[in-house]
Amino acid sequence: MQLFSINKEDYIEMKAAITKEDYNNLKELEAVCSKENINLKLELGYKLSQLPLTAEVQALTEKEPRSTCMKEYIYYSQGRPVSYLGICNFGGNVYELNGMTHPDFRNKGIFRRLYDHAFAECRLANKNSLLLLADGNSDSGNGFIKSVGGVLSFSEYRMELLAGEYAARDKGLNNGTSQVVLVEAQPEDINILQQCDKIFFGDEENEGEESENIYSIDHTYLIKKDDIMMGKIKIDFYEDAGFIYGFGVLPDYRGFGYGKAAIGEALKEIFSRGIEKAALDVAAANDRALYIYTGNGFKEVSVMRYYEVKVM
Repeated sequence: MQLFSINKEDYIEMKAAITKEDYNNLKELEAVCSKENINLKLELGYKLSQLPLTAEVQALTEKEPRSTCMKEYIYYSQGRPVSYLGICNFGGNVYELNGMTHPDFRNKGIFRRLYDHAFAECRLANKNSLLLLADGNSDSGNGFIKSVGGVLSFSEYRMELLAGEYAARDKGLNNGTSQVVLVEAQPEDINILQQCDKIFFGDEENEGEESENIYSIDHTYLIKKDDIMMGKIKIDFYEDAGFIYGFGVLPDYRGFGYGKAAIGEALKEIFSRGIEKAALDVAAANDRALYIYTGNGFKEVSVMRYYEVKVM
């Protein structure tokens, strides 16, 4: 951890990972910022959940544990956090940056200080470019990104399905037995899961220095039919939401309804735990995925914009 003193009352704390105390403080700040009806996508729950993998998994991968979360920057004023910026890397040669600033502390150059530290860190890591995220409704976020040279790269929808809507929809359907089942992934499945990610998300996900990242199988499920693996899906479970991601069906099995059935099984897993909603993010240009999600009752609630900033 490093501290950067600004004045007698303000300082910046830089660390490799957030603590439980950081999580609680940042969730309070997020609640204030979210009153503006924006999706921040800070991944705080995910970051807090990153724990060392078991010795069994480490032995199979023959690599040391390493978090996908690179750096966390928190700006404190009079002992309380008023601005936050986090760097994440989920594969490839691009870092994602996202953050927030308390409405009372905007237009003071605070977030720019955090950004300058983060930009320098990314340059030292020899990254080609950064992706800066902002909700479509966030005038301050989009304005800041454009001020540092961000160019719109793509957009994605945050989609949600509430428990009550799911119950009403499920009651009205009579699909009988599902076409597929979800089977929890085991350590011996890591290689095939990594191969799936190459197919679904591009070869860059597991190439270069980022291939050193440990592959987490927590809450990862194999999509199967008659013991044939057709794809994979991940679900993170939080108190108020089950978040679906890392989902894909292998090319040979697309077009037969297995993707829609897999999402249906994921929803059963989420709502059987008493969770109040299911959520996911999907690229606005991904028509196939949008068809699957809307077919399961998901509705768009916000749009996240991804801006590219060149580093090198």
